[in-house]
Amino acid sequence: MKQKNRVIGALAGAFLLTTLLVSCASITNLKVLYRLPQSSSQFSGREVYFVLEDARPSRNILGEGARRELKNFPGNIIYSIAKYQQAGFRLGPYQLTDMVKDGFKRRLENMGFRVLTAPRTSAPQVTVILQEFSLDFLSRKWLAKMRYEARLLENGKLLATQSISAQTERYKVVGKKGADAALGELFTDAVNRLNVGRLFEQGRIL
Repeated sequence: MKQKNRVIGALAGAFLLTTLLVSCASITNLKVLYRLPQSSSQFSGREVYFVLEDARPSRNILGEGARRELKNFPGNIIYSIAKYQQAGFRLGPYQLTDMVKDGFKRRLENMGFRVLTAPRTSAPQVTVILQEFSLDFLSRKWLAKMRYEARLLENGKLLATQSISAQTERYKVVGKKGADAALGELFTDAVNRLNVGRLFEQGRIL
């Protein structure tokens, strides 16, 4: 009887382990690779304070079609970056807003800025208002969109603004590779499209 109970216990343990492994395998992680442009010394030695505001009407990045394709998406994004013409390296799972904030911070640093962690009266402020970041699946294509407004402020005064809207499409081939590629292209294009030099030129604080 004891041997029978041990066998039953072993089978139950194996079943639970298999269920756990299957459950973990079913988690669908999205990946974003952000490719930095060529570095610049345009703002070398300058300080700037960066702020990200999330103004999206919905915090869910997946549209109805993408939700059907990407079941059990946990919400985090596997975020990697690549310096100009170099291989990328993974930073880890990020919440969307943390990823966006990190991307813009690296973009500013790539131009020579020292990005402050707290506001300072002697340093201008760049605020990015995130208005949209979404992924959907329509007509066998992944559709990724990002939209934001960048603002340059000095001592609380608005000096200049810049609106950026980007969109990327990728056909579905196998699994979610097209989704990952679309998101990486979108994020790279949208962040790198911000013309920081023009923003400061319009604000007359070059």
